[in-house]
Amino acid sequence: MRDLKLNPKMSIEKKLIPGTTLCVYIIDDFLLDAASVINFAYNIAYFNPMFSDNSYYPGKRDNMPQPYLDLLQTFFQNTMLPVLELGNDYSATVHKCLLSLITCEPSSLLLEQKIPHIDSCDGDDYAFVHYLSPAELGGTSIYKYTPENLIQFSEEHRYLLEHMMPKVENSQEEHHGYINSTTSLFEQVLTIKAKFNRLIIYQGNLLHSANITCTKSYSNNPKQGRLSIASFASIKSN
Repeated sequence: MRDLKLNPKMSIEKKLIPGTTLCVYIIDDFLLDAASVINFAYNIAYFNPMFSDNSYYPGKRDNMPQPYLDLLQTFFQNTMLPVLELGNDYSATVHKCLLSLITCEPSSLLLEQKIPHIDSCDGDDYAFVHYLSPAELGGTSIYKYTPENLIQFSEEHRYLLEHMMPKVENSQEEHHGYINSTTSLFEQVLTIKAKFNRLIIYQGNLLHSANITCTKSYSNNPKQGRLSIASFASIKSN
């Protein structure tokens, strides 16, 4: 993966999340050539089973090689921090990059896997999704937790994550599989479509979920299923 390079002709779009002052950043044609990443995914990666990364991700994962993490780190620090308009006194750290393949059928999901989630309660933490499969296999949506009118969760809202579960359990007729539209508890406020070699970036404390709308989206075969790279980073003032 030594030939991994950023595409100098990539495009960066800032999309406002309705009802907030926050944005999702959409980077198209992120890599100059994704062949080495695809080769790793198809021929080299050793996917670990569901829950092995201590998350509720409904599939299997493997760590990406260090060159990918290094490239993302450089891109986030040098290209995206200026776009985020935070000033010059910030630095970024990418913590992990996980090659991710959704494999779980809707009927086998746990309750926690049927609803949107957050990755952190810290607004300085960021999440990335790099799509490596076609658009029809599903993008990502941002949600609002309607009972509390919350899209972005901070530490003071952590208790709500447990309190929402009984409400979900009492409305299982709406939450019987992958969530991909508005329900009585969760309003879908923004949807970003998948596109091969598209990278999206958003704050990790935003309520979000993958859009799994067709049976092709979950598969044990990385050549057929919804393949992506989920990465996580944080920023801090120097």
